[in-house]
Amino acid sequence: MITLAVLLGVYLPPALVLAWIDSREHRLPNVWVGGMTLAVSAALLLEAVLLPSARGTLRTAAILALLLGAGAILLALVAPPLLGMGDAKTLPVVVLMSAALGGEVLLASLLGIAVISGLAGGVVMLATRRSGVRFAVGPILLAGPFLGLLGAPLVGAALGTGG
Repeated sequence: MITLAVLLGVYLPPALVLAWIDSREHRLPNVWVGGMTLAVSAALLLEAVLLPSARGTLRTAAILALLLGAGAILLALVAPPLLGMGDAKTLPVVVLMSAALGGEVLLASLLGIAVISGLAGGVVMLATRRSGVRFAVGPILLAGPFLGLLGAPLVGAALGTGG
């Protein structure tokens, strides 16, 4: 499957670099996020050209990435303590990659990101005994497509589609 090759060969390498940078510096550099977004978009566009049967899924993935990305950027602008701008700019490529792998993968990805981020935030608050302490969400966000692949069977079972 070409989409898995895109995940492993195009998405994963810069995702690892970005996760490392964010965990150390609490930032997701635009040049890396932009390069990753362009590379993944180009690879999935090539897939759509080569496999007409994938076009519907990839079109839906692109639309969802744009809509959820716009919402995330708006949230980061309106309420910066809730979502950092780097995370907001990274979300579209995470959604694009997850949705390209299928609807159940996207749902499991978003659920996994939300649950693990919430748990990590709780651990940080317990460890520091303070609320409002910042921590790097980027590594969790960037793991989204992989969390989605792991959780898709559970989502499929919950939806009654057999995952």
